[in-house]
Amino acid sequence: MNSPKTPTNASAVPGPSPEALERMLAAGRDGALLRMSLALAYHRREDAATALMHLEKAVALDADFTAAHRLQGLIALGLGDNTKAEAAFATALEVAQRRGELQLVKELTVRLRRLRAPSPPRTDN
Repeated sequence: MNSPKTPTNASAVPGPSPEALERMLAAGRDGALLRMSLALAYHRREDAATALMHLEKAVALDADFTAAHRLQGLIALGLGDNTKAEAAFATALEVAQRRGELQLVKELTVRLRRLRAPSPPRTDN
């Protein structure tokens, strides 16, 4: 039986398809929001590398796009890249504080605290 996270076909994945969004990009409609949409579409398809590439473009186009920085952190965390996740969350936190996005400030503060917490000592028996 398939898990709820794994769609059985492409039509089961919510949101616009990456192909439709790529056509918009090819037509010259580039922008931070389109890149974020592409990142989300590829992330839903579990293509983290492509999602991260689009997020890098999104934050290059709009350095204050907190949601893009946050998603970068979440994807990096999922890939086990805690250093990249911490950097993305720290940038998102700085932007969220400056913009007064209080709920996001709370979330990112908790995420960073957890990432920066010292690892418990290993007990090898």
